Amino acid sequence: MQKTLPALLLVALVGSVLAGSSSASSEPGAADFGNLTEVLRTIDEHSPDVKAAQAARRQADAQVQQARAAWFGKVDAYALSQHFNDPRLTRPITQPPNVANYPFSSDQFGYGLDMQLPIDISRQIAAEVDAARGRAASALWSLEDVRLRSLLQGAALYRNLEALAGQHAALAKQLESLQASERVARTGLKVGNIARVSLLRVQAAVAEVQAAIANVAGQEQKMRAQLAALMSVDVFAAPVSSPEKGPTALPADARTLPPSVLAAQSALTASQAKMQAAQRAQYPQLVANGGWIHNAIQWEERAVDTWQINLILRMNLWSGGAQRSAIDAAQSAADEANQRLSSAEANLRATREGAVAQWNAQSEVYRAALSGLLAAQESARIEQDRFRNGLGSATDLIDAEAALARARGALAGAMAGWWQADDALRYAYGEPPLAYPDARSIDSKTSANGTGETLP
Repeated sequence: MQKTLPALLLVALVGSVLAGSSSASSEPGAADFGNLTEVLRTIDEHSPDVKAAQAARRQADAQVQQARAAWFGKVDAYALSQHFNDPRLTRPITQPPNVANYPFSSDQFGYGLDMQLPIDISRQIAAEVDAARGRAASALWSLEDVRLRSLLQGAALYRNLEALAGQHAALAKQLESLQASERVARTGLKVGNIARVSLLRVQAAVAEVQAAIANVAGQEQKMRAQLAALMSVDVFAAPVSSPEKGPTALPADARTLPPSVLAAQSALTASQAKMQAAQRAQYPQLVANGGWIHNAIQWEERAVDTWQINLILRMNLWSGGAQRSAIDAAQSAADEANQRLSSAEANLRATREGAVAQWNAQSEVYRAALSGLLAAQESARIEQDRFRNGLGSATDLIDAEAALARARGALAGAMAGWWQADDALRYAYGEPPLAYPDARSIDSKTSANGTGETLP
C-alpha cells in the first residue's frame, strides 16, 4: 500500500488540469473538506442510528449497576392492616409475649422492615456482574462501530455528490463549447462554407447535453435527500464541488482492531460469564435475611416490637430440568458468540485486503482518467480549430466534445471513487473518514477487556 504513494507526486503536478471542472480548494481539509466535515459532524451528533446505539450503551451501563446491586441486598419497608370479626385471634401479626388466655384485638396494624443479604459463596453474582460488564463493553464498541458506519455512509453520499458535481461541470463545459460551435456554424452557414446539416447536428448535440444536465440534476436532488435523511435535517442544500487531489495519508496503525471485532470479543466474554453464572446457580446458596415489625395494636392495646435474623443455606435438588436447560442455553450462546468472533476476524482480514486493493486500484483508475482527459482535451482543441476553419465535420467535433465531457466526468468519478476507497479503508482500520479528523474516537489499540490483543 505504501508503494503507491510516490506516484501521487505525479498527480499533484498535473492536478491543475481540473481547474476548469471544479472551483473547490486544492488542499484536503480546506473548502472541499470543510463542507464534508460539517456533514459528518451533523451525522455524528444527530443520526438516529447513533442516538439509538448511545441509548443501548446507557442501558448496558445501567444493567451493570443493576447486577452489582445484588451484592448489597435489599431492604423493604411495609405496613400491614388486618381486620377480623373475632377478637380472639390465634394468628395476630406478631405474637405477644404471653399468649395464654389473653384476647387479641380484632383490628391489627403493624409496620416494619424486611432485609435480605445474599452471601455470594457460589460466585454466581460475580459471574452475573462479569456478564453485564461484557455486554456493556460490547455496547460501547457497537456504538463506535455504528458511528463509524454512519460516517462512512455519509461520506459515500457526499462523494457521490462530488462525482455528480464533476459530471455537471463537464457537461456545462461541453454545452458551452457546443453553443460556441453553434454560433460558428450559423456564421459559416451564412457565408456558405458550412452545410446546414452541420448546424442541425450541432443543435441536436446541444439538446442532448441539456437533457443530460437535467438528468444529473435529478440524481443530485435524490442524493441530497438521502444525505439530509441521514443527517436528520430537512434539506441539504450546501454547494458541493469535486476535489482536486486524492488521498495521500493512510491509516496510522495497521495492527489495530476495528470496533466491530472488539464488540464481538466483548460479546464472547459476556456469554462465557453468563454460562458460568448458570453453572454456579447449581451450587449451594447462602442468604442472610431478617426483619423488624412494630405491631401497633396488640393484646390489651399495647404495642409490641419484634425482630428476627435468619441464615439460610439452600441448594436446589430438583427444578424440572430448568437449570440444566439454562446451562445448555448459555453454552449455545457462548458457542454462537465464539463463531461470530471467528467470522468477524476472518471478514476483517478479507475486508482489509480488499480495501487496500481497491485503494490501489482507484489510484490507478484516477491516473488513467487523468491521462485520458489530457488526450481528450488535445483532441477537442484540434477538432474545434478545424471546425472553425471549415476543415472538420460537425460529427467529428461533436464526438470530440462528447469524449472530452466523458473524460472530465470520468476523472471526477475516479476522484470520488478514490476518496470512497480511502474512507472504506479507514473504516476497516477503525478510523473515521479523513475529512473528520476531530471525530470522537475510542482507542481501538486496546481491546475492551484491557488485554491489548490484536490480530496477527
